Amino acid sequence: MSGEANKKLKSVVCAGIVTLVLAGCATAPAAIVTNTYEFLPDESTMVYYGGWGGRFDYSIEGHFQLTVDFDAGIASFEQVDATLLGEGHLNGQSLGDLFHMTELESTYVSDAQIDFLLERDMPTFPGADIHLSLTLRDDSVHMTGSFSEPLVDGPWYDLDAVAVPEPVTLFLVGLGGLMLRRRN
Repeated sequence: MSGEANKKLKSVVCAGIVTLVLAGCATAPAAIVTNTYEFLPDESTMVYYGGWGGRFDYSIEGHFQLTVDFDAGIASFEQVDATLLGEGHLNGQSLGDLFHMTELESTYVSDAQIDFLLERDMPTFPGADIHLSLTLRDDSVHMTGSFSEPLVDGPWYDLDAVAVPEPVTLFLVGLGGLMLRRRN
């Protein structure tokens, strides 16, 4: 192995170990867990029912960061960088902005489910409460949610998406695990 390749490998290994230590995986299980998830566009949709305007289906591309404090029973979205893609006026719209994901308050947290709610009375969507639910699986997160504009025949937004841990996160955790196993 060349000197340059050896340096790169050491850097990656160190980054994996640091990630594991920060995530609490190297010692006892952590009460607070932060993960970055990437939407699977083929399995992630947002449907806009526009009343008289018809129906538009959008796929979702991008990622989000979710922090869960299991001891306190709270969760929050720290970052959301996801875009709606499809025909219609919401093409290119931020999913995070549309669903106000970083403003959502968790109302229920278990090992397998997290529910969020944002009760709103804003001029743009007065009375349009946003509901979002995450089902945590071994290797993915299933996200469902909805809200409507409280108008006669007003628009309705319906979310059904699947996200998986980002490949870099999986690689670093796996690499760190191999290094810990090798040390033993």
